[in-house]
Amino acid sequence: MKRIIIISALALLAVSCHKVPYPQDRDGEYLVYTAPGKDVDFTKFKTFSIADSLLVIGRSDKAEYSKSENALALVRRYRSNMESLGYTYTPDAKNADLGIQVTYIIKSERYVQYYDHPYWWLDYPGYWHPGYWGDWYGYYYPRPVTYVQSTNALVAEMVDLTVEKGADKPLVIVWSSYLGGYAGASASRDFARMMESIDQAFVQSPYFVRPEGK
Repeated sequence: MKRIIIISALALLAVSCHKVPYPQDRDGEYLVYTAPGKDVDFTKFKTFSIADSLLVIGRSDKAEYSKSENALALVRRYRSNMESLGYTYTPDAKNADLGIQVTYIIKSERYVQYYDHPYWWLDYPGYWHPGYWGDWYGYYYPRPVTYVQSTNALVAEMVDLTVEKGADKPLVIVWSSYLGGYAGASASRDFARMMESIDQAFVQSPYFVRPEGK
């Protein structure tokens, strides 16, 4: 597919629960979110095409396409899941019923928190209370504590290529999936988590059924 679908992907990233993430929010796995289009009959689709590269957003100032070994492995995972459901892959998007684009998004945010009173170490287990040293409860020059939080995500969007085409005709999204969370210290572990999460995205999408005649 030559058209890039990134609007809904960026909208998903804008959602946050609180200003600063807490360590206890992390369960070690990615959030997997899936949503079908309204009143979509997936049995009428028989063929699909998927972009032969991974769209990457956030690594540089401009979006780029990656054909690295890991990038292509992620794309193939979506393809293999579709084929296991009975859909037939075709490299020619013009002859496909469905088109799939996969986008990888990486984002790093820098947090700075200033502490003055109570002291930033006040609740550290076993540490002396400031009053131990006398009357030290007055103004204290704010101490900044800084850290960087990185997240990454995969967004897949499936569009109906059988609808009427034209410059003024929008692409109809029939399925969206988002999987992502905190980026770990190990790139290989993140890759493994993404592969597992892709499978989970299809597991929790029971509306995918074998095409008619399969």
